[in-house]
Amino acid sequence: MDTRFLLGALSRRAFVKLIAAGSTSLYLRPAWAGVPAPGAATAAGPIDRGIGETAPALFSGDDPRRPHRILWDKPAWLASHGGRYPAPAERVPLVVVGGGLGGLTAAYLLRKHQPVVLEQAARFGGNARGESWRGMDYAIGAAYFTAPDAGSPLAALYAELGVDRLWRRKTEGHPVALEGRLVEDFWRGETAPAAQRRQFHDLAGYFHRLYNEEGGLRYPQIPAATAAERAHVNALDRSSFRRHVESRLGGRRLHPHIRTAFEHYCWSSFGASFSEVGAAAGLNFFAAEFGDILVTPGGNAAIAERLHERLGRQLPEGHLRAGALVANVRAVPDGFEVAYEDAAGSLRCLHARAVVMACPKFVVARLVEGLEPERIEAIRRLRYRSYLVANVLLERRLAQVPYDLYLLGDGTTDGRDIRAAATRQGATDVVFGQFLHPGAASSVLTLYRPLPFDGARPELLAEAAYANVLREFEAQVVEGILPLLNLRREDIAGIRLARWGHALPVAETGLIAGGTVDRLRKPFRGGMFFVQQDNWALPAIETATAEAFHWAPRVEKYLAG
Repeated sequence: MDTRFLLGALSRRAFVKLIAAGSTSLYLRPAWAGVPAPGAATAAGPIDRGIGETAPALFSGDDPRRPHRILWDKPAWLASHGGRYPAPAERVPLVVVGGGLGGLTAAYLLRKHQPVVLEQAARFGGNARGESWRGMDYAIGAAYFTAPDAGSPLAALYAELGVDRLWRRKTEGHPVALEGRLVEDFWRGETAPAAQRRQFHDLAGYFHRLYNEEGGLRYPQIPAATAAERAHVNALDRSSFRRHVESRLGGRRLHPHIRTAFEHYCWSSFGASFSEVGAAAGLNFFAAEFGDILVTPGGNAAIAERLHERLGRQLPEGHLRAGALVANVRAVPDGFEVAYEDAAGSLRCLHARAVVMACPKFVVARLVEGLEPERIEAIRRLRYRSYLVANVLLERRLAQVPYDLYLLGDGTTDGRDIRAAATRQGATDVVFGQFLHPGAASSVLTLYRPLPFDGARPELLAEAAYANVLREFEAQVVEGILPLLNLRREDIAGIRLARWGHALPVAETGLIAGGTVDRLRKPFRGGMFFVQQDNWALPAIETATAEAFHWAPRVEKYLAG
């Protein structure tokens, strides 16, 4: 989905400033630069290359059945394991709870401490996972990211992992589909009469200048690295993204196509409406659309796979534990005890001097004993939204396709009844897998369908959810997308579905300015640190990796003390 592609989402340009205060050079070494990607199926790797031609008729992505059984009724689950947590059988310096991009990056930066990484799913990667078909890796979640600043620690990490040898730049403009026709560049105003195009040009110029900080404009850097940057972000965060955009037009009403484009963008990138999202987060994301966007085969799973593969080589055997669902974490005088159910269903416990919690905060609230009331209240303020992904496998090769395409329907939307509007729209954007596999005889279309309203997740867990979702995706593909591409129903070899129930923390107005993020991310009991995109309620690979870079030196200092 657009930049959520994660969801390339975007917390970016201050990366050098953000982590300059930490001794990140201690963690980056050139030893692995240029090592080729694994390229083969691995049991717990982020990209599943073992599916074959026909995928099973079930969702990939989230599978909440086991976590729900344990975390939603811990007393009953614990009773089934003898009624008490066992004494620690291992003592380690560091445990990382969560094997998504935040957890993998933190573990990699701190690998000299030989962390144990506990991931509840069968595969690492979190939202940055992928699959493969006929040699084409494609995303089932996060799909692209922004170019790091030259010379930054993030650029150095990508080079060390060899990711810079995989990516391509998304070079097309801003293509959209509107009322059944393709429009090459939306912000040229091609969908509006000539007399109405000024609004398109004015807004595009504003976002371009903002991203490049021209004309006295300041890009809102999230995470903010200095007091001045934080003050700027706070000021923006007190207003909604919609109100800010409207203010740039001097009282003119948004053209309906522009309003629809912003609405769909916010649904896709934030899982929220144009009016819900704070201006700081909205500008941080959208302005970066006018910068360099990078794409890799498999989406952001290519980065997760490189991290997972390197850690597998450098950590002791058994330190990357998939299927390890943490049930309880409690502070003890000399560290923390972490109890978890392993992949075989046995209850285990280990002792760690320090813990990195790289899982969503609503999970933290169920795992960690003795959290402070103010942290619990901050966690309750966070809301999470869901989205669906369909990968349409095509027997034909597509030529001259862009990387992604936004679907604007008829160019109107109802910002008051978001559920009805989102249901009517279905998928909001399409990524073309052919873009990264120009020589392939087949292709993959990745469709993102956001569910930008509360209460969607239970519907995804209903018994009939898979059949209903598949039917709705098929209808939109056959009736709305294939005709755009001169394709027929017979060109579809299959459709694979993924669901993500809590993937998007809502970047709503006031979370940053009101200090909620500060209460979410501060360390607990000295030795517990938090590394996750919801630290800033900003669903982005850059948020997760920036937080890993920020906290790794603090973990290092704690372990050295």
